[in-house]
Amino acid sequence: MNKVKVDIKHTIFTYADLLAEKHAGYVNEFVTRANDELYAILAELLALYEQIESLPDKEKLIKQMRKKLQEEYKIKTQANTKPSSLMVRYITRSNRKTAHVYGRVLEVAICEGVTSATLVDYIKAKGGIDRVRMAVGSAETKRLQIKQEKLLQEKLTVHLQQKSTLGTVQFNKVTSMNLPHASDVVFMHLLCTFNHRSNQHEIVSVLYPNSTLEEHALSTQLTLLDVASQSNDHGKFYELCKEHGLNMDITHRWMKSNNTPSANDALNIVQAIKNTKLGKPEPTPVALKLAA
Repeated sequence: MNKVKVDIKHTIFTYADLLAEKHAGYVNEFVTRANDELYAILAELLALYEQIESLPDKEKLIKQMRKKLQEEYKIKTQANTKPSSLMVRYITRSNRKTAHVYGRVLEVAICEGVTSATLVDYIKAKGGIDRVRMAVGSAETKRLQIKQEKLLQEKLTVHLQQKSTLGTVQFNKVTSMNLPHASDVVFMHLLCTFNHRSNQHEIVSVLYPNSTLEEHALSTQLTLLDVASQSNDHGKFYELCKEHGLNMDITHRWMKSNNTPSANDALNIVQAIKNTKLGKPEPTPVALKLAA
């Protein structure tokens, strides 16, 4: 009985190995070859695009291509469709999804300075057209995130200018706050230490106006507010603190120091920032205190 089982297993493995060889042959004969041919076609597409771009009357040709697509193939394209995407649509005709994929591949290749002569090697090095297409999506997502972060920083700036101050600063007699206002910053930045005996923050330096420092400070402020808004959920709060390299206890202290003792308070501030209307308010001397 055991011998029969062993024979059956042996037969199954033998058949499985044969199928594996057949599949490898299929991949080599059809999939790999098909990919090579597809990459070659895309290189020809890019070469055609390069030719069109070199023509002095390219706009006229593009308009004719758009007209022919609509009249002969019933395919409508928008006036702002990129020339590379329009050309791909003209080649692929009715297959809109395919045109979208090919168009995005050519778009990222063109942006990265790839020519038709090197496109095939470029796609292979990237791991195929899907990887190239996904790279475009990732780049667009990143650009959108940067744009959104910049907008929120601008709104936070206005919000901080409009909110009630946390306190006032008084310099000693030998020091004067005479730094001129820089055009690329809004706030003055003070470096402070904390005196436990007097229970006061002591200014040890007035920092040079620095837009990079200010951008980092505003970005950190937004991150802390987002994390603080989840502080009522211990598990999520822990994960967010871990993700951003924050200490949970210090974050709670930061919340209290900024009159934001609860998650709901932080959430309300986040919402208030998002609802802030951008304008050009007169700058006020709000200091961002950076703990030494």
